[in-house]
Amino acid sequence: MENTIYHKTAKAQQELATRTDLLSFKVRQLLIMIDGQRDVTALRQLAPATDVDAALARLRELGLIAGHAAIPSVDVKKPLTNLPDAARIARVHALVQDSSRTYLGDGWLARFDAAFAALDGTAALEQLLDDWQTALRRSGHRSIADRVLREIRTELA
Repeated sequence: MENTIYHKTAKAQQELATRTDLLSFKVRQLLIMIDGQRDVTALRQLAPATDVDAALARLRELGLIAGHAAIPSVDVKKPLTNLPDAARIARVHALVQDSSRTYLGDGWLARFDAAFAALDGTAALEQLLDDWQTALRRSGHRSIADRVLREIRTELA
């Protein structure tokens, strides 16, 4: 749990924008600090007067955050030399689909599905991943783009 990194869900973004009475002041402050890059240890350091574990449990229970274990560092700029096997491409496709569906919507999802169907080499895959990452970053989901790209590069390594 110490190395878990949390990110805000769409529901959290709505909660922060509307300021309902759903969260206490300290839990709301912690939600604001969650950025998709800090792990639990860092959040504890930023909020020493808060019961961070209880606050995170509450935020998870409400569906305001989602977590993932920290991923080992991988060279995200390392180009592919060969098109990976079909099973790896399928797993990468699933990662792109999940993040596109959650953060970009059906239009982008259909576009990336079509690009995966037409893959004909490493250059096309690199372009597809670059387009996907750019779309996520421009829509305000930089940390999601970085996290999922690390997962993709780990899958392709």
